[in-house]
Amino acid sequence: LPGAPAALVLALVAGLGLALGSVKVRGVGLTTAGVLFVGLLLGHLGVAVEGEVLEFARDFGLILFVTSIGLQVGPGFVSSLRRSGMTLNLLAASVVLLGVGLAAAAHYALGVELPAVVGILSGATTNTPSLAAAQQALKEVATDAASLARGATVPPLGYAVAYPFGVAGIILAILVLKVAFRVSMPLEEKLLERTRRSEAPPLHRANLEVTNA
Repeated sequence: LPGAPAALVLALVAGLGLALGSVKVRGVGLTTAGVLFVGLLLGHLGVAVEGEVLEFARDFGLILFVTSIGLQVGPGFVSSLRRSGMTLNLLAASVVLLGVGLAAAAHYALGVELPAVVGILSGATTNTPSLAAAQQALKEVATDAASLARGATVPPLGYAVAYPFGVAGIILAILVLKVAFRVSMPLEEKLLERTRRSEAPPLHRANLEVTNA
C-alpha cells in the first residue's frame, strides 16, 4: 500500500483488526487487541502513515477511549466505591506498584534504557493511556533532537513487544482463576447484571403518537 491515503490505511487496520479480534477459540478471543496485531503486521510489511496523522489518531482515539470508559462506569461508580472501594483501590495500587518495581529493576539492574522501560511497562499492563503520558513526559524533558526522537519512537516499540504478552498473561490468569475457584460464568453474568440493575436502573423507552383532532 505505498502512497495509500492515511485514512484508508487506518480504516483497513481497524477493520481487519476487529475481524481478527472477533475470532474466538474456546470462547477466548483478542477482541480489540486484534487491531494492534494487524497494525504490527502491516507495519512490518512496510505500510507507513505520516507521524502527524498517527499522533492525531492516537490522541483522538485516547479521548474516545477514556470518554467511553467514563460513560460506562459512571452510573455505578460511587456506589461501587462505597461498597468495595478500599479493596479495589488496594488491588489496583498493588498491580501498579508491582509493575513499576519490575520496570525500575529492568532499568537499573539490566540496563534497559528509560524510554524502552516506560513502553514495556505500558504494554505489559495493557495501559495505552500511560504510553501517551510517558511519551508526552519524555518530550518535555528532552534536551536535544536525538533524545526527542528516541522518546517518540522507542516507547511504542517497547509497548508493542510487551503488549501481546500482557494480553496473553491476563487471559491465562483469568482461565487459571476460573478453574481454581470453580467459577460458573453463567452464574457470574447473572449476578453482574443484577448488580448493574441495582446500581443504575435501566431506562424505559416508549413511543408516543399525538394526534390533533
